[in-house]
Amino acid sequence: MQCSAPPAETSQFVNGLDLQGPIFLHEPPHRVEFSNNSGGLIECSGHGSPPPEVEWTPIPPQQDMVFQLSNGSMMFYPFTAEKYRHEVHATVYRCKLRNLVGTVLSREVHVRGGKLK
Repeated sequence: MQCSAPPAETSQFVNGLDLQGPIFLHEPPHRVEFSNNSGGLIECSGHGSPPPEVEWTPIPPQQDMVFQLSNGSMMFYPFTAEKYRHEVHATVYRCKLRNLVGTVLSREVHVRGGKLK
């Protein structure tokens, strides 16, 4: 007697709909450095059916310094030395894609914003 399991799938049909778990189209890099004068951008986008929601973790504590774009990317506003916040500009973030079928989490993104040498 031989036992076997069906292959793991990220796609399934429910009520005639083709549902697909989220996959990264653009996963953020491991490290992002940006100048306080220019600000920075971390791209994150994905695909799935239904289209996945994009969420960043941890959620930046100071929303006036960071903005999530409609495509899911996270934008860091330019800032002065006095506005530097370690918990925003020198921390580790992860991008999460989620839909009805599942959730995927990106690699850790080590962020460093400030005066670049």
